[in-house]
Amino acid sequence: MTPSRVDGRRKLSPHSKRDIQALPSGKDASYLITGAYLLTMDETLGSLDGGDVLVEHGLVTAVGADLAQLVSPSTTVIDGRGMIVLPGFQDAHRHCWQSQFRRMFSDTEITGYMKACHDLLAPAYSTDDIHLAGRLSAWGAVDAGITTVMDFMHNTRTVDYAVAGAQAFEDAGVRCVHTMGPPSKGSWDRRWPHNLAEMKERFAGSNLVTVRLGPYGDPELDQPTKTVSRDLIELARSMDLGITVDAVFGDRSSQLLAELASSDHLGPDVALIHCNALTDNAWERIAEADARVILAPTSDTWLGIYDATPPIDAALSHGVRPGLSIDVECSLSTDMFTIMRTVCTVQRMSAHRKAWAEGKAGVGITTRRILEMATVDGARVHGLDHVTGTITPGKQADLIGISAEDINNLPLNDATASVVLGSDARNVKLVMVAGKILKWGRTLIGCDVDALRLAVRESRDRLIRDSGLPARPPSAPPRP
Repeated sequence: MTPSRVDGRRKLSPHSKRDIQALPSGKDASYLITGAYLLTMDETLGSLDGGDVLVEHGLVTAVGADLAQLVSPSTTVIDGRGMIVLPGFQDAHRHCWQSQFRRMFSDTEITGYMKACHDLLAPAYSTDDIHLAGRLSAWGAVDAGITTVMDFMHNTRTVDYAVAGAQAFEDAGVRCVHTMGPPSKGSWDRRWPHNLAEMKERFAGSNLVTVRLGPYGDPELDQPTKTVSRDLIELARSMDLGITVDAVFGDRSSQLLAELASSDHLGPDVALIHCNALTDNAWERIAEADARVILAPTSDTWLGIYDATPPIDAALSHGVRPGLSIDVECSLSTDMFTIMRTVCTVQRMSAHRKAWAEGKAGVGITTRRILEMATVDGARVHGLDHVTGTITPGKQADLIGISAEDINNLPLNDATASVVLGSDARNVKLVMVAGKILKWGRTLIGCDVDALRLAVRESRDRLIRDSGLPARPPSAPPRP
């Protein structure tokens, strides 16, 4: 790729490691990304081959074919040729406090995961462990092009645990939807959910952290004070906070959703995670209330949650636009590329199998629809679609650049399919959150990886020792 210039200035390229030294350090730096293939995910702006994006004071201020005339003397010009530039991915659900144990429990089922993580490990955590896990998840997200993470924090033993988790993302510069939930096992101060107001006040001035209430959705967990209810929803609404509900599945959750809908307690401010094996009536109530849905396709299938089938078809057939989530790094992947491909594979298999049985041609989900789930729909489930999720003037500059010239992507024929089906974390060359560059080429800007690696290993080893975790992860009992 030959160097090019704007008004006599050389463009910086994410493909050049030495250009890191020329990046501005100020928080209000302005950038012009030029000549990229833009997937704005904005229905009005659409896609643009050879497009420019102007970023000023952390915001996208212009999108167009040639914005060189808008460049000020202080603007840093980034050569976007050979890159697909799109909104950063939105991870709509992850339990970040478990990240010291990445892939340790990959060969267990859901009961083995619950025993290891909640019964044994969770009570052994300190606030320092929580903060460290959050930093690891935040930087892992950046590396894979995820600019917003919904951290469902269900190890909140005191409000300081919640603060530590959210502060980790603030420190890394990554957008976080901190969903404050209660622990399921072990001792805690039992101030949840009333300490939610304290948490909201703590991050009231943050541009990066949004606070939500995080109850459970399955009454069969037998934790009635922690299960979503009219009272909990009203409490969150009294503080103008959204509600994200984990573990929504089965007949009892279906009945609970119907009861909440009948009293107008479902709505756009309520997001529901998993939604496996729900009744048709429950899906109809979700759609009527315009409640949000978050799919966890890899954990559903791998851990064996209810029928182990992500309810992709159920959501789509009812007109629900779900977000996508990674869920548990202690068992599964850290990147959105894996999640998108899982959705594609599971849904298209289902569509083609049904069509084959009926003697018809199969019509499966499109790569465009999957990319919408990973970007604009992910922002929508958190109520942040006015802030992020598309490259639109006036929104936060949360965007990524994916190389279309790497050996696994060239030549560029279909930008959307190249992102959804062809790319992985190595192709993510540029990550920007709120106008701040966090990844340039293969380098994470502001992350001391060596120090983080050492701290994470020490934390992991201490937690294993103090928790009494067996040398081998507990296995799930055989199914009846």
